[in-house]
Amino acid sequence: MSMPTIPEEAFRPSICEAVIDLFKSIAMEETAISHLLNAEAEKIQAFVGRHLDFPTNPTNCDILKFNQSVTKLLDVIVMKEWLLFRKLETSMEILEREEKCEEECEEE
Repeated sequence: MSMPTIPEEAFRPSICEAVIDLFKSIAMEETAISHLLNAEAEKIQAFVGRHLDFPTNPTNCDILKFNQSVTKLLDVIVMKEWLLFRKLETSMEILEREEKCEEECEEE
């Protein structure tokens, strides 16, 4: 099996432009996560009540189920944050490697 070939295109972004696109995608994902966290906080406030009076009179079992659902979401968000952090680190490494390569080419 041979290596796949990338067809020629009229415009192919530079490495710097690709890294900027990666940074933008990280920022957009962080914005989405902030919206999820805000919605979850509002859900918690509605469940607990303004005066911590549990207006829906949940049972202990209901409270435990609710707590588990919040914990699951937070676990997923923590994992996603770790992936975004790794994406950011890798993007920065690519950018630094490209800058170092450009500096070496200018010196020659």
